[in-house]
Amino acid sequence: MSEIMVQGAPIESLIAVTKATEFRPDIYVNQENLTSKEGIRSAFGGSLLGQSAAAAAATVPPTFQIYSLQSAFLRAVTPKEKVRYHVERILDGRGFASRIVRATQGSNNACLYSATICFQRNMPVGNVLDYHVPMPEEGGTLPDSIRDGKAQEMMAAITGRSVPLIQLGVKEDPFDWRPFDHPPAGEPTKFWQRTFVRSPTIASKDLQVHQSALVYMSDAFTIGAALHANPNKVGKKLSNVTMAVTLAANLSIHEPTARVDEWMFAQHETSWGSNGRVVIHQRYWDVKSGRLIMSGTQECLIRLKDASKL
Repeated sequence: MSEIMVQGAPIESLIAVTKATEFRPDIYVNQENLTSKEGIRSAFGGSLLGQSAAAAAATVPPTFQIYSLQSAFLRAVTPKEKVRYHVERILDGRGFASRIVRATQGSNNACLYSATICFQRNMPVGNVLDYHVPMPEEGGTLPDSIRDGKAQEMMAAITGRSVPLIQLGVKEDPFDWRPFDHPPAGEPTKFWQRTFVRSPTIASKDLQVHQSALVYMSDAFTIGAALHANPNKVGKKLSNVTMAVTLAANLSIHEPTARVDEWMFAQHETSWGSNGRVVIHQRYWDVKSGRLIMSGTQECLIRLKDASKL
C-alpha cells in the first residue's frame, strides 16, 4: 500500500487513507481503526465522512477543493475492521470534478455508506456575487476565555453511561471544543448550540487535508442539538433515548483555503422532527475574518422508549 497522508495532528491520522494496490484502481482503506467507544457496536459517522473525502481527494489534482458532499449511511460499520473506499470518477473537467465513493466492509463487500463529492478548481473566477450569513455576535467572548475540556464535561453531565452515543474525552477528541452559548430549552426550533472549535496545528500544508478534517468535524456534537432541544422528551441524562444515529449528511464548503487548526465558531440547531427523524442545521465561521466556512444539514434517526413504559 502507498501512503496518501502522514501522521501529524490527531485528526490527520483519523482521516488518513492508503491506496489498496491489491485491488483494482481507486480503492482506498483507512490507516487507523474507526473512531468508536467501548459498548457502542458501530463507529463515529465522522470517520466515514472524513475518510471518504480523503479518498475522493486523492483522485483529483491538489488545486481542486471540495465544495459539496451529499452522503447516506446505509448499514452499521464494524469499528475494528478495515473499510474499503471505492472511488468512481464521474467527471473530470477543467474547473469541476465529481466522484462517487462507496464504503464497503467484509467478504460480501456490502455497501455501508455512499457519498457524492464535488470539487471546484481553486482559481480566480472574475466578477461574482459575494455574500454570506454573518457570524452571530459573541459579545466579546474569546475562545481562550473558555476552559479547555468544558464541552466534554457538559456532555458527561447531561448524558447517561447507557445512552448509545459515542462520547470522547478531552484526550480522545481530535478537536478543542469551547462551548459558548445556548438558550434555555423550550420550543425546539428556538434552541441552538454555539461553540468555538479548532484542531491542534496540522503538519500538512495540503488544503485537502483541512477539508477532509472539516468534513469529519461536521458529525461531532451535531445530533445533540435535537436531543438537548427536547429535554422533556429525552429525559434526564437522555435516559429515554434508545437509538441516535445519522442517516444522511449534506455539506457545502464555502472557503477553499480555510484551515481547521484556526478558531472557528459553530452553530447547530434543529428545524424539524417527526416519524422518528430529525433535521439539524449547522454553520461554521472563521473567527478571525467572520467568513462563513461551511454549512450543511444532517438527518438523524432518534428512537425513544415506549411512552407507556416510562
